[in-house]
Amino acid sequence: MSPRSAAFLSAIPLSALILAGCSAEDTSEEAEASAESGGTVTVTAANGEVEVAQNPQTVVVFDNVQLDILDALGVEIAGIPSAEVVPEFFSEYAEDESVANVGSLFEPDFEAVAALEPDLIISGGRSAEVTGDLEEIAPTIDMSVDTADLAGSLAERARTYGEIFDKTEEAEQLVSDFETRVDEVSAKLSEAGDGLVIMTNAGEFSAYGPGSRYGFFYDSLGLEASVEVESDGRHGEVMSFEGLAEADPDWLLVLDRDAAIATEGSTPAEQVLDNELVDRTTAAEEDQIVYLDSQELYLVGGIQAYMNAMDTVDAAISE
Repeated sequence: MSPRSAAFLSAIPLSALILAGCSAEDTSEEAEASAESGGTVTVTAANGEVEVAQNPQTVVVFDNVQLDILDALGVEIAGIPSAEVVPEFFSEYAEDESVANVGSLFEPDFEAVAALEPDLIISGGRSAEVTGDLEEIAPTIDMSVDTADLAGSLAERARTYGEIFDKTEEAEQLVSDFETRVDEVSAKLSEAGDGLVIMTNAGEFSAYGPGSRYGFFYDSLGLEASVEVESDGRHGEVMSFEGLAEADPDWLLVLDRDAAIATEGSTPAEQVLDNELVDRTTAAEEDQIVYLDSQELYLVGGIQAYMNAMDTVDAAISE
């Protein structure tokens, strides 16, 4: 992993995005060598087996999870979607005039994409539904992650990109660092008591359980759920403050959706949870309410985002 990427991964909390990877000259030489060799890689993606060019020169990305991983590997990106709220995580991409605006996650600007003459388009998550349309422009791989096995899915994606971009060593190092951190934090969190992952939104909150969008904290880090939560995929279960008090979690891991998307006039999560019912919980009494970086996890959610989240949790447990 490059020094620049390593510096980013060690930042607690989020620092400005630091681009990782090789120099533009090195990347250009690799791309030219690939073009001359005409090599290809067969990728297993959500849209099937797709043959793509080895070391594609022009890459367009329509999923922030994938952009997170590609950034960690130092892959140059030609185009990304615009957004009303750009995570600080990706601020340098948004400010880089050489990175084209290719529409939004839900509504790609197909003309802008075609104008780039991409060798590879990567979709996933919110953009998965337009994969078929993007395939008409260039080879497209839907790299949506599996929330039921997020850690394994992220590692698999990283290794696939290592194969595509001739960065197998970098990918294995990234995966090794990620899995080592999972082992380190899970050893502590699994012994720290039970808890819940919750997300505040518009003055209310939802809880997420194992196997859900934020099941990583249970499934990979060993957090014991304080109460059974009926959450499925991307959506959590709306929960009352009375229900939270009854569950009495030892730990609360909190995301603030309004803060993530910069909702004007919204109530911060700290204020939403500032009431007598929450104060009765062990989490509040023991000062074990942990506020995670909501932009990183809600808008990004790749390896680097979860590395930073693990650092935050580790720091809280170690206090």
